[in-house]
Amino acid sequence: MIRNLPERHLDIAVGVEILFSSSAQAKAVMKALIPDNINFPKGLSMKMFSRGSRLAIELTSKNIPTAIILSTLDEILEHISVAKKVMAG
Repeated sequence: MIRNLPERHLDIAVGVEILFSSSAQAKAVMKALIPDNINFPKGLSMKMFSRGSRLAIELTSKNIPTAIILSTLDEILEHISVAKKVMAG
């Protein structure tokens, strides 16, 4: 059961690594995500790196509501999922 709890503003750092079948795929997805890395709320930022066939994403926040952090991470992962499906044909 989800209750209406007071919104918390937290400082959070989240790191995610996603494995692709090739370094070209990891780089293609990273390039596709670059437009999403703009217009973040103040205090929220994202860095991306491709390391071989891995895409690493670092999401950091300073005094941001938890709901915004979670929805941003969910959106990033959804975009990655769509990109992987498109590349799979």
